[in-house]
Parts: sequence; structure tokens; C-alpha cells
Amino acid sequence: MFSHLPLPAVRRRRRRSSCVRQLLTCSALALSLPAFAQERAPDAPETAGQTTSEVLTGDIVINGRRDRSALAEERNLPGVVDIITTGDVAINSQTNVTDLARRLPGVSVSRDQGRNQSATGEAQFATIRGFDTGFNAYTLDGVRLPQTAGTGRAISLNLFSPFAIGGLVVDKTPGAARDADAIAGIIDLRTPTAFDFSTNFTRGRVLAQGAGLALDRNQEAWGGAMGIDAARRFGAEQQFGFYLAGYYEERANAAESTAVQNDYKTTKVNVGTARANGDALSADGVQWNFYNNRIKRYGASGSLDMRTDALDLYARVNYATYLNTNTMNQTGLRNELTSGQSNPNPSQAHNGGKTTAYSAAGVYTPIGVNPASYFRTEDVEQELFSAQLGAKAHWNGFTAALEGAYADGRFDQPTRIEAAFRGISYGNATQSGTATEAWGVDLSNPVSPRPVLSTGAQAYVASLDRPTQLYVQQGYDYLSEKKKTLRASIGHNGDGVLRRVEVGGLYEDSDRTGRSLAPDNTRYRFRTPLQNGSVTGPTINEYLGYVLKDFLDYYPVRPIKVLSRAQLDSQARLLVPSVAVSQATINQGLLTGDETRKALYATATLAAGTFELVPGVRYEDNSYRARFWQGQGATARFVNAGRDYDHVDPSVLAAWRPNDRFVVRGAVRSSYARPAFDQLAGPTRRSGEATDAQITISEPNPNLKPVEAWSYDLGVEYYGGTGRYAQVAVYHKDLSNILVPTGTRSFGQGSQQVGNQTVVLVRPANGRGGKATGIEASGRFTIGDLVTSPLLSGVGVGGNVTLQKTEATYQIAASDIRTSRLPQAPNLIYNAELFYAAGPMRANLWYNYTGSVLATVQDSQPDIYVQPLKELNFGLAFAATDHLEIGVSARNLLDSASYWTTVGKSEKYISNDRNGGYLKTGRVFQISLTMTR
Repeated sequence: MFSHLPLPAVRRRRRRSSCVRQLLTCSALALSLPAFAQERAPDAPETAGQTTSEVLTGDIVINGRRDRSALAEERNLPGVVDIITTGDVAINSQTNVTDLARRLPGVSVSRDQGRNQSATGEAQFATIRGFDTGFNAYTLDGVRLPQTAGTGRAISLNLFSPFAIGGLVVDKTPGAARDADAIAGIIDLRTPTAFDFSTNFTRGRVLAQGAGLALDRNQEAWGGAMGIDAARRFGAEQQFGFYLAGYYEERANAAESTAVQNDYKTTKVNVGTARANGDALSADGVQWNFYNNRIKRYGASGSLDMRTDALDLYARVNYATYLNTNTMNQTGLRNELTSGQSNPNPSQAHNGGKTTAYSAAGVYTPIGVNPASYFRTEDVEQELFSAQLGAKAHWNGFTAALEGAYADGRFDQPTRIEAAFRGISYGNATQSGTATEAWGVDLSNPVSPRPVLSTGAQAYVASLDRPTQLYVQQGYDYLSEKKKTLRASIGHNGDGVLRRVEVGGLYEDSDRTGRSLAPDNTRYRFRTPLQNGSVTGPTINEYLGYVLKDFLDYYPVRPIKVLSRAQLDSQARLLVPSVAVSQATINQGLLTGDETRKALYATATLAAGTFELVPGVRYEDNSYRARFWQGQGATARFVNAGRDYDHVDPSVLAAWRPNDRFVVRGAVRSSYARPAFDQLAGPTRRSGEATDAQITISEPNPNLKPVEAWSYDLGVEYYGGTGRYAQVAVYHKDLSNILVPTGTRSFGQGSQQVGNQTVVLVRPANGRGGKATGIEASGRFTIGDLVTSPLLSGVGVGGNVTLQKTEATYQIAASDIRTSRLPQAPNLIYNAELFYAAGPMRANLWYNYTGSVLATVQDSQPDIYVQPLKELNFGLAFAATDHLEIGVSARNLLDSASYWTTVGKSEKYISNDRNGGYLKTGRVFQISLTMTR
């Protein structure tokens, strides 16, 4: 299905020698951003009757006019494909291609909240029909991307800019000629070429952005971007073409969130786990977070092509860098006593006769409130370089293609700094004897938990002269992956029932290197009443910084101070190196791995009248080897582990075109998803202090099987003319060997009792199954073809909706088997759009809704859910001259939450901060200039 809109007519010499050729041709047309220019290619179309805006950006997001020849080529594809162009910055304030992907039917986005990435206001990952990112394949010009986001197989797309990427192509039913490890489908980013444009041109784009929330809080709020690109075709027959683009972007924003401090406690004592009492829970502490981000993106892309009747040659180069300097300042109130005061609550048998947080009546009643502050940086550096060389020859109906590619991706967090401020809790006015400060958290407002404190406690926690700093620590994360790919195919075109037959293969090799050090391992401890240390640390008030004057809808009883980042950086450089870190601790974070994938495929295209059938089969062989640190104490050592597995995936794509207006499509295909890297290999991790009742030891499982799936798709499309179409599709997927990559615990392989402690070994495991059934519809309607009114002729509406039901049965522990939704898969996604394009003016009002998703599977706590996310965006562009367009746009006009997570499905219990809580990033406003020549 195609959710895009019009393209101006582009006359080109085309060969329809294969389905692969048609796909490339169609995608190139769909990704074009024709530029108005004085210099015109010899075969360029006339642009009479089109405005400057239409010639420059007459594509999928602007108006309802479409070129019939481009539409005809696209409707001839046998599979289900959606395409969106990304380069129109005039009416889109999104400078991250992931956010633009949400406009496509069934595409949803997500973030890595663990690294504060939701605070940037940008999406990070895109996924088809909400399936976990591990069920998607991500390619750049058809070649798989290396890792740039940390653990797992998800590819962070936030380093790609619309200044250098022409568009995204979402293939929901890839056939045998494409990667089979793509249960949800394939998301492909495309580099523009000179043959994608109707004219030779040079274009410059500049924009300025302002972040509303940051402005309101007197923080850095401004930013901007600039880009230049050019396309030229040359040669006696215009057979050569090159395209070059470069860009630089820098912007700042702020975000704020609130959450509870720790896991929820049952309101009543001795009633079982919090999961078993999901409607009777009490919050354990509360906290407020303020984030600052400074984002940089820069890079370049280029393409060089030669296209003749006998031979096509091409080269593609892309370089992209994403830098985010991220700082979080947190204020919190903790439920605890620290000063040696006695707890008046009685001892409880379930706690071994120790005093608890439950009163004599068995009600959760924590005693003592500890004012705390916390500082954390989550700086992120991502870098990607890729290069491709390829050729395709044609002779007497035969085709042969060969392509080689190299890609190098890097994810780096060189300075993860953490600093904590903790001191004596407030137990009573005299801070001696039996404590009396019983307090709780009011949850009546689901997005604003508020502490209920006495007057004395409020005065105590409001002072930033207490407590002093507890510690400072610094860690790091680094991961790089180098990927080499070789692809080849040969085929033959015929004129009978057998229109084409093709065979091909792939070899892909990936080398991974990683190292990490948790900040906890480098902790420098200051002297406080709670611990020994060499020197007494400063208080919050002794740091340079800015005390916020406002915050969400409720200003915390303990103020929030945005500390000087430079002071904390300097402190970490001076003090952390004095902490000795053992070689064994360093070894725990080291990882090397090599993965190869080999593939062979065969496809055929059969045609009889109005019916087309594309059967195929693909064989993929995977081999994985890794070396990492495993074990605890004296037995810990480097180990080598590996896994070999193969998969055979047949597929059948079919299309029936009874006339020019209708297309019926169907697909049946087998596919699989490879386990994530951190599930296959990595260090053994231990959680739980020596005094805890349970110690959990987690380790990877190199023997994991891939998830397997059968997918069934059926759709009907109606093309009513230029600017009018409607599409409806149904789909179903059956999954086996399912893994839950977002789970905090997988199958407990066993446990043993050591004294009074239970030691549990946890490893990810296969087993169980899942399924998804959905219906997807999209359409677009332009009034201009039906009325003669100058006012209404440019008005149109469009949108898409995906409604699905998912189910997964998975194993948390030996006796804990559950059936729930598939993680990350919303039940409802929709976009609604009102657009206008007439004369020199065009405008767009776009609303996106993504329903709630299961984010994290937990054991004794209720699962974590992301509540529905909504965003309303607006853009307006005016062609001032034939060479200049002015644009203004606004993102998140309704100032909706950027992220909102809860414990359980309902809105009742806000989550703790590491899972997100309630977070807002505010509105973003933009003005832009686009100049062409």
C-alpha cells in the first residue's frame, strides 16, 4: 500500500525487466524532490501550471495531485509497500527521519528511556505495525545497517537527517529476494540520485528552531540547521548523474518529568506480591526530573550513477554523526530512616521479626522522609559510515547484478557521570527518639504524584543546604560494528507465462567490539553521617546553577536546581581516577563477536492476463561466535561461545488487477527473527546485595533459537484518479519460539538455597508462541478535482488507521507462564491529515495517535505500559519567488506528553523514573528558507 501523494510527471527511459527493477524504479520516483531551476535536463517535463512549491516538493505530504505514470508503476508491484519522502523541511519541524516515519500506515516509534533519550523530544526507533524492533530489518539503500544504539538489534535512526536521506520505504511483505529475518518487514532508507529529479539543481535550506519548554524555564532553547544539495546529469545521452548533500544541525531543548521513587508496595501487609494486588498499591517515595539536551547532527551523502541500455553502474556513500549532551537533575523524597531513630511500626513475621513499613493495622505507613538530589549524564555519540559499489548488466533478456558494501557503526557513551546527595532523614522535630514522621504519596492525579508531609517535614526537605554530596562516579559504554556485504543475482525475462526467473545470493560478515564499565564500580565516597570518606562534599546550594521557578503543573516541595555541568565534569575527572578498579571488573564489560549470514534465493514471476504470481524460496545460514567474561569470583574467566542455525523461508506474493482502478494483493511468507546480541553473549550480572533474601544471577544463552513466523496478508486498493485512493488490508502472523526481549526476567533455569538466601539463575529461553491479527486502512481525497471553487480546489484530507490484536504466551519462571499482548505492539495507530495546496501557498495539519503498548514484562510487579501518545503538528509554506520558499511549522501544538508510563494497564499508577514516568518536552517552533537555482 502506498500512503504517499503526488509527484510531478517525470519522463524517463525505463526498462521493466524485473520485479526488482520495478521496485527500484518505483522507489526512486517516490523519493524524488524535484527542484525548480533555470537549468533543465533535456528530458525534463514542462512545469507550466505548477507552482514553485509543487515543483520543489510536489510529493506525498503536500497536496492531493499525483502523476499518473508514477502511480501506475507503483500499483504494478506485487507486494505491500509504503513510502514517505523526508526532505520537505518547510512544513515539517521534524529534523529526525524517525519522527516522519509515523505518518506511514502501521508504523510506530519508540525510545531508549534507560538512556534518557525520551527527553530529547525525538523518536529513536521505528517499527512496522508495532512489532518489537528485533522483528524488523533496517537497511540503507538495501544493505543492512550496523549497530549504532547499544545492545539488541534495534537500529537507532535518530542520526539520519532529512537533509541527506531522500525517504523511507516500508516493505511489509518482502519476498524471497530480500532478507528473511524480518518478521514485521523491512525499513529501507534511500539516498537520492540525480535520476530522481526532473531537473539539474542546486538547493540550500536553512532553518531556526525554538523549544518552548526550555524558553519557559530559562534554559538553552535555540537551534538551527543548514543543508545544501545538488544534482547534475551529463553526458551525450544524459547517462551520467551525481548527487551530493551536506548538512549541519545543532539545537537545544529541555524536558521535565515526575515519577515515583521505587517499586510499588502493597497497601496491606501479607497479601502477596504487588502484581497480585494491582488495585491496592502504595507509592514508595516520589521524584522530579529536569533534563537538558544539546543535539548535533552532521553528515553528508552522495551518489554517482551511469545508466545505459546495456549497463548500470552506481556508487553510494553516506556519513552521519549524532551527538547528544544530556544532563538530568533530580530532586526526590525517599521513604527511610537514617539517623538512628527508632521506627514505631511493629515487627512482622513475614519480615523475620524486623520492624517494617506497615502499621499495627497492617497498612503501608513508611516512617521518615529523606530529601535527596541526584545528577546524571547520558551523553550519546553515534556515527555511521557506509559505502556501496554496484553494477547491473542487461543483454538479450538476461540480467546480472553484483554489489559490494561496507558499513561501520559506532555507539559511544564516553562519560556517564552520576552524583548523589543523601543525608539524614527527617523523623521528627528533634531528630531523636521514636520517629513520628509518617507520610505518603497522593496519587489522585495520575500524572502528578504529590507527597503528603507535615509542616516540619516540608521545611526540612525544602532546604538545599542539606544534604551534602554522597558520591560521584563515572562509567562508559562503547560498541562498534563493522559490516561487509556482497550480493549477486542473475535473471532472465520472458514474454510468456513465465515473465521472469531470478536466482541470487548474499554474504554478510559483522565484527562487533564492545566495552562497558558501570559507574557504580568507580564510586568516590564523600564523608557524610551515612558513610566514611576522606572529605565532606558540597551541598546543592554550594554548586553553581539555576533554581527552576516553575515545573509541570506542581512545583516540588523540594526545589530543583540545574547544576553546573562543568563543575560536575571537573569533579569526576579529579576524584574518580583515585578509585581502584580491578582488572576482573574491567573484563566483565569486554566483548568481541563475529556473525556471518549467507543466503541463497530463487524467485519467479508468473503472469496470466490480469493476474501476477511471484513464488520464491530463500535459505539463510547464520553463524555467531563471541568471547566474553562469565562467572563470579575465582571461577570467572573469558569464555568462547557460538551458535549455528539455518532457516528455509518460502514465500508467495500475488496481485490481481481486474481494471485500472482496483488491485487485490495477497502474500503468504515464512520469516524469522534472530535473537538479540545481549541475549546471546555478554557478562554474567549479579543483582541483590549480600543481605538480600534473594540474589539473582543473569547470564546470556548462546543456544537460543530464532523466533519463527508465518505471515498472511490480503489487501484491496482503489485508485479513483489523481489525488484519490483508498486501501484496506488484513493480516495475521503466527509466531513460535517466541522471546520477550523487553522482559526484565526470562525463564529461571533453577535456584538453590545458600543459608538464608535464595540464589536464582536466570537465562533467556525459547518456548511458547504468539499471534497478531490486524486490519489496516489508508486513503486520500482531494476536493480540487470535484469543484471549481478557487478556495476549495486545494483542500484535501487523508489518513490511515491500523487496528490489531496481539497475543503472546511466555515463561517468566518455572511455574510462571502468562498470556499477554506482544511487547511494543499497540492495538491502535492512526494518522489524520488536513492539507491545502493552491498557488504559492501550501499547509498541512497532521495528528498522530499511538495507542498504549506493553513496554516491560516484570515478575512480582505489574507490567510496565506506555500510555497512548498523541501529537498535533502544523506547517505552512509560501513561495515568495520562483527560487525562494518560506516555511513556518510547529510540533506538538497541544503540548501533549512525550512519554507516559504506568505500572499496569490503567493510568492509576505512574511508573518509576527509569521506566519513564510522566514526561513532557513541550512545543517546538520553526522557520525555514528553501532556496533553489
